[in-house]
Amino acid sequence: MSDARQPASLATARSTEQDAALRATSLIHQGWRHLARLAPEAPACWLASPGQPLRPLSRAELMARVDAWHQWLDNLPAAHDGRRPGARWVLFQPTTLGACVQLLALWERGMLAVLPGDDRPETLARLAESCDGKLPETSAAGWPPEQPGTVSSTGSTASTGAASSVAAPNTPFEITPDGARLALELCTSGSTGEPLRIAKRFDQLEAELAVHRTLWPLATDASGTDSASEPSTVSLSQVSHQHIYGLLVSLLRPLSEGVPFLSEACHYPEQLAAAIAQLSGLGHRCQLVSSPAQLARLPQTSDESRVAGQAQDQEQAQLLRVFSSGAPLPAEAARHAENCLQAPVIEIYGSTETGGIAHRRQHETPHWTPLPEVELRFSPDFAVRSPFLEQPDQWWQQADNAAPLTPEPPSQGEQNNAPRFQLLGRSDRLVKLAGKRVSLSAVERCLSAQAEVLEVRCLPMPTRDHRLGAVVVMEESTLPQDHASRRDLIARLRRALMPGFERIALPRYWRFVTRLPLNAQGKFTADSVARLFADLDDHRLPRWLGETSSGPQQLTLEAEVPDSLCYLEGHFAAQPLVPGVVMLKWARDLGRRLRLAGVGVQESRFQRLERIKFSNLLLPGMRFTLAATLVADSHGLRVDFRLESRAGLHASGRLRYGAETDDTPLSSPLSSPQTTPTPEAS
Repeated sequence: MSDARQPASLATARSTEQDAALRATSLIHQGWRHLARLAPEAPACWLASPGQPLRPLSRAELMARVDAWHQWLDNLPAAHDGRRPGARWVLFQPTTLGACVQLLALWERGMLAVLPGDDRPETLARLAESCDGKLPETSAAGWPPEQPGTVSSTGSTASTGAASSVAAPNTPFEITPDGARLALELCTSGSTGEPLRIAKRFDQLEAELAVHRTLWPLATDASGTDSASEPSTVSLSQVSHQHIYGLLVSLLRPLSEGVPFLSEACHYPEQLAAAIAQLSGLGHRCQLVSSPAQLARLPQTSDESRVAGQAQDQEQAQLLRVFSSGAPLPAEAARHAENCLQAPVIEIYGSTETGGIAHRRQHETPHWTPLPEVELRFSPDFAVRSPFLEQPDQWWQQADNAAPLTPEPPSQGEQNNAPRFQLLGRSDRLVKLAGKRVSLSAVERCLSAQAEVLEVRCLPMPTRDHRLGAVVVMEESTLPQDHASRRDLIARLRRALMPGFERIALPRYWRFVTRLPLNAQGKFTADSVARLFADLDDHRLPRWLGETSSGPQQLTLEAEVPDSLCYLEGHFAAQPLVPGVVMLKWARDLGRRLRLAGVGVQESRFQRLERIKFSNLLLPGMRFTLAATLVADSHGLRVDFRLESRAGLHASGRLRYGAETDDTPLSSPLSSPQTTPTPEAS
């Protein structure tokens, strides 16, 4: 559909069956199919392809893809447990479109989706043991393996090249409304303990979707129908649909309301700016689903400050609103995001277990307002009761502390009488170290009170006799840059702790960063901890302190040279230093993780080193950055790299690869230390 806006006839058609298709339990009543049949040519999704302009995918085309997945399930062997209603399938898809078509096919057959939080082999293997199967990855356009077409008796998918050839599935759809039926299981991030599997019923999902529709309308009138005279809305996302927040806000909500969404997440500011520019050029406005980790990556310089490209006097904003969830946004980050995106930034506080609890816009107030239908209790503990919980009549105790504000008259249009409140941080976390109880929260509070410290996370290290590790966030200008400054900083922080804590409570392992390494949901997870402290167990690794990226073709590593680095041995007795060949190895490892238009370097096609220069010695304790960029030229692919520190440039050059490439994901020793080969000493 090339028209920038939906025609008035479509708006009328949508409102005709509004009650039946949308305002009922939409995911069970198959509201999306109602809308697809009413207006099959209307866009359901915008397809993103590397180097290509966005193109609309119609509702009829979306329905064809869902039907193709029905065929895939129909073609399973008759005895396969995955054919029966109630079957549990592991679903992990990198694209929003892929997750959408698989989820709809499962739900229409009365099946359950199990959504892992990551695609690590051990995670998927663990889940597969308790499920009936794992769905294969879709194509970029959402089709099952092979090509769209009918399913042969051998189980392969015969290519036809046209969606119209997809036959209707043999298995009848489950159309009986049943809000009590389980829809999916979500895996928690493990940020507050062991990862858990949380079941969600359809009525829980629908209750939360209804609240979002009430508070933040996507359409422009009360019926939920886009006016012919107003821009239509497109949902953009920067977060994973594998978690409850991204699933609800970036996928289920636009799907259930007939609003198109982008086929994949915009992981980088440049992707986001390009998508907004193209969609606004077609007359659309956008809603963005983001996270603190993504908003923190917005440009800081004035000439790039408006990612959305919106003028102050523009009559119709290109961004309708921005959502953020996963962790509270710092006040300055919230202010910068609103200025950069020229749209209100709405934070949602909640968790996988509770769903949404409260919301705020820091431009208006730093305090949180409970969502409609959510009840809060502040004494004897902070607890929640809401229809989004598995047991809506029971109180759920939060891990956070909170305090209500002094009661105030409700503002005009206030939809909830519950008091506004402020979050006071996590409840006290107690651990046993050498038989003694230690409050991690108290250690963190003491360290956070020091002048140079912005934020702290303390955690016991299981492989180090549970001695404490500390991840300390500081301004870049105050970070230690060498062995001496790091040693002095650690000594000062330990002295600050000594009056109030026993020696066992003093952190032994320290990491100093400019920001906590958070996942796409804004969580500080066990994976981040493992990367920060990986050099303790693998002496071939630099000390990883974070990464930044402006796109899949560029990556900058921040790290330190640990004293325990095995390559220092023998280089040299008077003054240990990092051999040049090791710096080249680190550059190669980083380059293998880069992608340009979906392809990366193939190690077997390595040809030569170019323009290699070693300028300054890299010594133990030095903090450094290693930047790598993948470039295509007439000779093939090359990786340009620079390794720098406050002392200046240490190494730079190019790694040249032949023209032949593949797009097979390559592991990196920086993220998978066990696979790192040891280079020969120079």
